[in-house]
Amino acid sequence: MIRLAHFSDVHLSARPMGWAGGDLLTKRVTGWFNLAALGRGKRFQHAPTVADVLRRDLATRGYDHLVFSGDATMLGFESEMKLAAKVLGVGDPSLPPAIAVPGNHDVYVAASEKGRFFEAAFAPWQQGRRVGDHPYPFATKVGHVWLIAVNSARSNKNPIDASGRVGRAQLDRLRELCASLDAGPRVVVSHYPILEPSRKPEPWFHRLRDWDRVRNVAAACGVGLWLHGHKHGWYVLPSGADLPFPTVCVGSSTQSNRWGYHEYAIDGWHLKGQRRVYDPATGAFADADTFELKLTGAPR
Repeated sequence: MIRLAHFSDVHLSARPMGWAGGDLLTKRVTGWFNLAALGRGKRFQHAPTVADVLRRDLATRGYDHLVFSGDATMLGFESEMKLAAKVLGVGDPSLPPAIAVPGNHDVYVAASEKGRFFEAAFAPWQQGRRVGDHPYPFATKVGHVWLIAVNSARSNKNPIDASGRVGRAQLDRLRELCASLDAGPRVVVSHYPILEPSRKPEPWFHRLRDWDRVRNVAAACGVGLWLHGHKHGWYVLPSGADLPFPTVCVGSSTQSNRWGYHEYAIDGWHLKGQRRVYDPATGAFADADTFELKLTGAPR
């Protein structure tokens, strides 16, 4: 049996952010307005404190591996990325090893994506088997379980577009990578969901654009579980006719009144999940909901 901790969407920021003249022509302007005037900043006003408590929890509960499914930052500034990596303990030897993928806020504009700010700051959490020198996907084995990082985030110019895409090239590499892995459950870590709680794809401006192709390739690769964030409320979708493997959204780990993370105990092909929720009265995380899932893809 292995024990994992899954957290996501911490949305940390820095002062100063590091604005440059060119940023005034990007969606960072509308993103900042949302942050400063439309309530997003207030929803995450306690994020630094909660993230610090989260880090201490992760260091003391005996996990075998950590899983971070993206959105470390608000607007994808390099200053935010470096601060988020420090607050979350990237490279801290007191923490278990970890796997991490970027979210759409981490590649908020083209400069963030092309500069590979996330990959630089989170490099210790991005170690694994790859196809050639391509950064994604990559895989690492924890006990009997393969964790496979798939990058579904991309930068967008349209201020209202928060959609993602895996892309054909990465999916081809996913096929090749999975063909090289030995036996064991295969768990994808990515930022975007396949389906939302209604078991339908998200609206076009928020969805994984190639969700159906991604779903089909992942199923053909023997993936038995998809872990993600992006949506800030947590939910669990069992496998079914529309979804060949279960998915788990951990939600935001630092947004006020939604803050939480998940513990997973995987024994064979069976997962027991424990949600831990932040309590501002005690300044600590405490056990809350539980759930169980059967991972798909088990050998017959």
